[in-house]
Amino acid sequence: MLLSQTQILLLAALALWLVPLLFIWLRYSRLPHAQELLLAILFLPSLLTDQLILSFDSQSRWAFLAGLFNGMPVIVAALLVLAVAKTVLEKGLYLVWPIWACVSLAVLLQIPFLLIPLEDKLQLLQQPLLGNLAAHWPLYAYLALCHFMVLFLAFNVEQKISDYQAHLSDQVVDVHFYRMSVAVKLFGGLIMLAFVSLVLTMLVAFDLLPFDHWREFIHLGYYFLFIALSITLMESRRYSPSPLDYKQLSEPHHSEAYLQEILHSAEKAMIQHKAYKIIGLRIKEFAELAKVNPSALAIATRKLLNRNFRAFVYHYRLEYAKNVLMRSDARVSAVAKRLGFDSEKFLSGVFVKYIEQMGKDGGH
Repeated sequence: MLLSQTQILLLAALALWLVPLLFIWLRYSRLPHAQELLLAILFLPSLLTDQLILSFDSQSRWAFLAGLFNGMPVIVAALLVLAVAKTVLEKGLYLVWPIWACVSLAVLLQIPFLLIPLEDKLQLLQQPLLGNLAAHWPLYAYLALCHFMVLFLAFNVEQKISDYQAHLSDQVVDVHFYRMSVAVKLFGGLIMLAFVSLVLTMLVAFDLLPFDHWREFIHLGYYFLFIALSITLMESRRYSPSPLDYKQLSEPHHSEAYLQEILHSAEKAMIQHKAYKIIGLRIKEFAELAKVNPSALAIATRKLLNRNFRAFVYHYRLEYAKNVLMRSDARVSAVAKRLGFDSEKFLSGVFVKYIEQMGKDGGH
């Protein structure tokens, strides 16, 4: 029997699901957010339940499952938000109750739909849900609420990533190891998809858009975007959950004497442990070496030196590079690689600016 285009698309979608499933199996032990990602990936096929029943179950033996997973986009989005939160912030620095509140609401409001008679489920499954707001307003309202919650969760995680990247230089030296550029774009796409889905639901509910396959379009959109996000969040990279309290960083309350003491301990530890040579150095591990609070150290470098943590470490790296290049015949490329600079050109550019700044400081 020949398969229809819809059946081929659904089978291809299920085949694509095997990619993140394989990745999570191979990388589970190396991911700090593996548990949340695994659950999100395992739940993904449920987004296609209605389409699979309609396309492959001609006798409707599985019709009782129709509509059972309308709230699944909220649950998958929440798991992905929790996964991201684990990678960008240390535990205790992010609120989990708004995330779980969305999941609980989606699950609780789904319960009444479990009691719908099978005949009504079959009718909703086999006939496009278009207009007729008076009869189907509970379903329209629930679907719209789910899209709104996905929108809220997507905004939540996009803000977390944006804050993380904006403060990367305050907590890591080699920022290129820790950026999440692709993820932030994909979550931006999730914001757009959730908004479009919300508007589409409202237009169909008020019979303003005669689009028979609007629900299939939305579910497939979520499905493919969630797969892309899952794969992106499993990429081979370094992780540095930020130990910094961003509010405290922007509104410091420490005394200058305390910050001077913190900075003195940091400068002593930097030289003693030669921490500037550590590629991928993070403020948390350096603060442990210096036996200081990481947030207090970030505030001290900002307030007393007018530098972020990255610039603080770069000062010592460039001093070391200057001494090596002046006292030996070492190649600039070798020194750049040893100190974790992106390239010889990058080191040369930073080095020239550093020498110029040293000249200006010396002239005052």
